[in-house]
Amino acid sequence: MTRSTIARWSKPELIVVATNLFEGYRLMLHAIYQASLSNAKVLLVHVIPPAHTHTQTSNGSPLSLPSPEVPTVKTKLEEEAEEFWRAGILCEPVILRGFPGEQIPIFVRSQSADRVIVAARNTTGVARLIGPSVAQELMSALDVPVCVIGRRARPGAAGNTPLGRILLATSFHRGDSLLVNFACAVAEFNHSPITLLHVLDTHRINKQQRESALITAQRNLFALTHNRMSCGSQPLLLVREGEPAKTILSEAGSMPQDLVIIGSANPSTGSSLLSESITHRLVSEAQCPVLIFNPEAVLEAPYDAVDRETRLAHS
Repeated sequence: MTRSTIARWSKPELIVVATNLFEGYRLMLHAIYQASLSNAKVLLVHVIPPAHTHTQTSNGSPLSLPSPEVPTVKTKLEEEAEEFWRAGILCEPVILRGFPGEQIPIFVRSQSADRVIVAARNTTGVARLIGPSVAQELMSALDVPVCVIGRRARPGAAGNTPLGRILLATSFHRGDSLLVNFACAVAEFNHSPITLLHVLDTHRINKQQRESALITAQRNLFALTHNRMSCGSQPLLLVREGEPAKTILSEAGSMPQDLVIIGSANPSTGSSLLSESITHRLVSEAQCPVLIFNPEAVLEAPYDAVDRETRLAHS
């Protein structure tokens, strides 16, 4: 019997690590650690941009020339792959050509990868608005979980160290039950304690509305875990008030977490701008990896892309 998609993603057997070769050891250490948790194989992928375009002096028409970077990239990628091999992780270096936001999703689907790990681009303000980062593009394009390693993420844990606390931030949007099933499966596989957090923005409502909203949120959290996939030990359910990103970061820091899991809204939904802002801040400031899962992309995928058991688990 084929394992359910949720089980496959919570215990990945094949992980794609997307690298631009300039992230340093932080990305490699986290990738090695995550691969070691489930003894996964790693495909270490680097995408070489399209051939450089030059101007032909005779008539001014563009002339495409091959990139001179291939030998250097191949050598560097093999050096990074050796870090995985030394840690006992099976790793295959892969070079693709084109634009990362286009080629990596195609590659991930062709290989039926279970997870993607990528480092966050260190951009803020206007620079971030000029164009999306590779991490942002992958979050939007993929239905498999994407783990983003931010610049403030602590170095990855040593091998053979179990995964510690997991924090799941919920929004009570469509697909949250699938998100909770996934997070609980990750926690169960790693024997990790898990906290489910929902943040309420109550500064514009009166006392009676606030009390009603708190009660409703607590009931919704309980409903999300009731009769769902086992989380091993009973999850801690928390409702907090405040600005979402700030509150999630505060909660993640009060009892240090090894992993924060959040749902990413489909870019076509009206909440995409808010979700993108919250996600960017969490990735930028969290001191642990942020695992982003887009349940809406799963629910909207062709029927044969997601197994029947996973769809039934959501229903």
